[in-house]
Amino acid sequence: MKKILYIAISSQTGGVPKHILNALKRAKEFGYEITVAAPKDGDYYRWFQEYSSEMINISLKPYSVVSLWKLRQYIKHNKIEVVHSHGKGAGMYARPLRVLCPGIKVVHTFHGIYLEQYGTALKRVYCFIERILRHWTDTFICVSESEREEALRWGFAFPNAIKVIANGVDLELYKNEMVNRSIYLNEFELPQNAYVIGCVARLEVMKGHEYLLRAFEIINRKYRQTRLILIGDGPARQEIENLIKELQLETKVVLAGFRHDVPKLLKIMDLFVSASLKEGMPYTLIEALAAGVPVVATDVIGNRDVVGDGKEGFLVCPKDENSLAEGMEKAITQRELCREYVLAGQKKVERDLTVESSVKHLFEVYKGLLKEK
Repeated sequence: MKKILYIAISSQTGGVPKHILNALKRAKEFGYEITVAAPKDGDYYRWFQEYSSEMINISLKPYSVVSLWKLRQYIKHNKIEVVHSHGKGAGMYARPLRVLCPGIKVVHTFHGIYLEQYGTALKRVYCFIERILRHWTDTFICVSESEREEALRWGFAFPNAIKVIANGVDLELYKNEMVNRSIYLNEFELPQNAYVIGCVARLEVMKGHEYLLRAFEIINRKYRQTRLILIGDGPARQEIENLIKELQLETKVVLAGFRHDVPKLLKIMDLFVSASLKEGMPYTLIEALAAGVPVVATDVIGNRDVVGDGKEGFLVCPKDENSLAEGMEKAITQRELCREYVLAGQKKVERDLTVESSVKHLFEVYKGLLKEK
């Protein structure tokens, strides 16, 4: 079997580890053995161990030359042919390895380009580094077409070496999924007649929870039966808790933390909302469509690749609680239109956004690279 090394900066719950796990589960049927190098800092580590050929527990933050050399030694001793980095941090290791290990092929997946989180000086440094690293990359993968456009606009990739492979979900998780809504409502201490609005996202600034909470406060004043469930955890949790208190929404908003029963939780939602400021291609939005939940999402990179405004859901302006509230109200009041969007969304996922399609295209990339050797 051909040997591949995956590098990930974290094994905490999120889109990148989910993406990696999807490939690991199907690698052997395509003739590949995949080793994963990642720190033991999250729930996905045990699944990486279960499905990978080998697991390397390695600290990658802050940047470590020692860790880089350990990876170099592993590649040399185990005859690794392809190194695939997932996310910008991992890319800082994989691309230099192409110089340190002549003959290997390097693939880099962006999984979102978040320059907005940097100040002016740091942004310049990061852009400079990425433009150097592109010379040590054989294939760039973007998870959405709009991410591809951004990567090229910033000069982070070469046009003839970039591919788009959309994220995909396992439809079997959403087919005939029977859920006792009443049990979940009791768990979260919500009334049985609640109109449940849900969001599945890491609690961090880029996910736009501030705007979602302010929009929900507007909606709840008018539609008193509405309740909001936030699934996920992260560094912004304290700020979110403070804002919930400030808006006096303590009895209306549930912070559910990380959950591994998201497919079931989606089934109890009357509306799914993504208030993100930017994405790569969000799994949670695809999952919501697959589960048949009406969707309101911000019109940003990643989201707009999954949801077409007036086709599979409602797109609204980012960083604007009034626009978000307006979109939520449309979904609440236009139930028949939502049913049309739900059907269109499910068809789109079945046609374009399955895990089988995503993984097949990924392993075709490796096959093409190895033919060049």
